[in-house]
Amino acid sequence: MKIVIVNSLYTPHIIGGAEISTQILAETLVPAAEVHVLTVGGQKRTAGVFAETVNGVTVHRLPFNNLYWIGDGKKRGLLMKTVRRMIDLYNPMQIRAVRDLLAEIKPDLIHTQNLTGFGAGIWTACAEAGVPVVHTLRDYSLLSPVSSPISNPLLARIYSLTSIGFSKRVSAVVGISSHILKRHTDAGLFPNAFRQVIPNAVDGDIVRAEKDFFRKPLRLGYFGRVEPEKGVRELVDAIRSVPRDVVEQAVICGDGGLRQNIMELCGNDDRFVFTGKVTPKEARKLMASVDVTFVPSIWEEPFGRVIIESYQTGTPVFASAVGGIPDAVWNPDEFLFKPGSADAIKAKIMAYYSLPGDEKKRIQEQCLEHCLEFTTTSLLNKHLELYEQTQSAKNRYSLAAAYGQVN
Repeated sequence: MKIVIVNSLYTPHIIGGAEISTQILAETLVPAAEVHVLTVGGQKRTAGVFAETVNGVTVHRLPFNNLYWIGDGKKRGLLMKTVRRMIDLYNPMQIRAVRDLLAEIKPDLIHTQNLTGFGAGIWTACAEAGVPVVHTLRDYSLLSPVSSPISNPLLARIYSLTSIGFSKRVSAVVGISSHILKRHTDAGLFPNAFRQVIPNAVDGDIVRAEKDFFRKPLRLGYFGRVEPEKGVRELVDAIRSVPRDVVEQAVICGDGGLRQNIMELCGNDDRFVFTGKVTPKEARKLMASVDVTFVPSIWEEPFGRVIIESYQTGTPVFASAVGGIPDAVWNPDEFLFKPGSADAIKAKIMAYYSLPGDEKKRIQEQCLEHCLEFTTTSLLNKHLELYEQTQSAKNRYSLAAAYGQVN
């Protein structure tokens, strides 16, 4: 089988989890298929398409054909961002470039991911090639040009109308969580597509951290961007409200616009350790060292990669009940809390503190078992099954059309 994967960026250009997950998917498929990735590079149109092989995957980097390349870290003004996103609604140069590459590669199936820099209009080129399309929902960019569709519902509705039309050409749609799939289908997208939830695979060894489950007080950890929508302020307020004999240390691992403000807020509380941005290896080591991880996000997280990463080290997680997070959390009845509430976080801290050591040890065992659902083996099997179903449906449709049985 020859598969073309399309995503806005590809390694080494990584902004967030979508790029990591796309790379994991592409490389996981290599033993079972010939894999090509179409992505957007930083070169101008005159430079043409740049192709290279990365870990067995043939990567085709197209010119950005827009005001600027999204992989460029420079800060852009609101007007320029808005215009770039409007061009993304229908970018004939990118559609033409994708059409030409599909004609050259001749894939059996196309699997699109995040489409910023391409636009949903490229699904027309896929339809013209007569190749079935699977799309994985990793963010809300088809619903809104802003980060979350709930922040401006009117703008999101206007923006999504274009996506709805193009999405009629998609054969199957995958949500990395049930929440993100429902948000899109409830908005009218993918009316003709088979629907399935396939969570991200989280690459990493499952290594049980050695913990003293009977030791008190607790060491807590937060791992991620330090931004308002991540709920870091609420977590900090909750920790500051409990005494030292309950929490002796809180590791805040990450960087972001709110970091300086949070550091100043905690200036007189030496329990807080701010590491800044660290390598993935360093982050996993810190995860293993804490007693429990908190994921206090306020916005609609599409998934919850950090939750599974923490489980892989044997560290349990309390998280906010928002977006796709409940799909990732083990025992959500006990380990979810109301988003945006410092009091709810405090209650979970006290609840975990009160647990006997034997119960904490049992929880670690369950977390280690739970993260087995998010391995590359599971990812590969689920996708190959979906691809087979999608191609079979296309073949059945083509056969019926040949005999005049489809209206």
